[in-house]
Amino acid sequence: MYSHTASLVLPALERPGAPHGLEKARFTLPARKVLVGCLRAAATDLLVRWRLPEDERDAAVLVVGELAANAATHGRDEMSLCLTLTPGRLCVVVSDRGGPGRSCEPPAAGDPDEHGRGLGIVHALAERVRVRQDDRGVSVVAWLAVRTAL
Repeated sequence: MYSHTASLVLPALERPGAPHGLEKARFTLPARKVLVGCLRAAATDLLVRWRLPEDERDAAVLVVGELAANAATHGRDEMSLCLTLTPGRLCVVVSDRGGPGRSCEPPAAGDPDEHGRGLGIVHALAERVRVRQDDRGVSVVAWLAVRTAL
C-alpha cells in the first residue's frame, strides 16, 4: 500500500517581474490515482484566486481531472500540472514521466469501452488539444477560452 504526503503551495498573486496579464503555476506529484484529487483541488483553489468565472473554472477543473487521471494511470514516476492564464485563454498542461506509449485520441463515437472517454470530454471542452510524446513520457496541452480580469 502506498502512503504519500503531498504538499502544494499556491503561488503568490503578485509576482515582481512577471509579465502583465500572465499567471502561471506548476504542481508535481507522484503518479498515483489517489493524488488526482490533489491536483483538482489545487487547480480549483488557484483558479478561484485568479478570479475565473465559476462555469469556466468548473470546465477547467474537469479537464485537469481527466488528464491527471490518465497521467496517474499511465505514468510511472510523476505527474505534473501546469496552468498558464493569459487574457482570454487558459492553457492546461498535464504530463506524466516514464509512461508507456498510448493513444491520446478521443474514442470513436459509440465505442462501448469506457477507457478513453475522458479524452473525449477534454476535446469537447477545449478549443484545441495537442499531445506531445517522447521517451520521457506524455504531455497533453489543452487550451480553453476564458473571460479574465487580467
